[in-house]
Amino acid sequence: MPSLYQPWCRSDPYDARMANLAKARRSPRYRKPRPWRSKEESQMIRRFAILWFTCRDRNKPSARAWARQLCVSHTWLQKLVKRFTAMPAEMYEEMRRYGDPTLAQLTRAREYTREMRERGELRPTRKGKV
Repeated sequence: MPSLYQPWCRSDPYDARMANLAKARRSPRYRKPRPWRSKEESQMIRRFAILWFTCRDRNKPSARAWARQLCVSHTWLQKLVKRFTAMPAEMYEEMRRYGDPTLAQLTRAREYTREMRERGELRPTRKGKV
């Protein structure tokens, strides 16, 4: 499918990309991409990110180290922190509703993610593609 953006045209490339994306979404073959992990695991990671973000300990690990322990990218952790600072009421509501996360809950959520991946409900891992 050729791009709507032509180099000799003075239109904005962003507008052309958005028009192409809208055109692709209208296609009958389009389907939303499958998620990387289950909603339960995403929520647990978000809760651990809140725990890290609100920690005031002198020995608080760096964002990269914390993301590595959670097996997520540090950029996603930074994105969550940006969301927490933009909407702190949502963060505090989640803390109040669910409390502190535990490793047992994270393990259970990861097991559920593994089962969903085996059933084909999630994207395959990058290791599986090789």
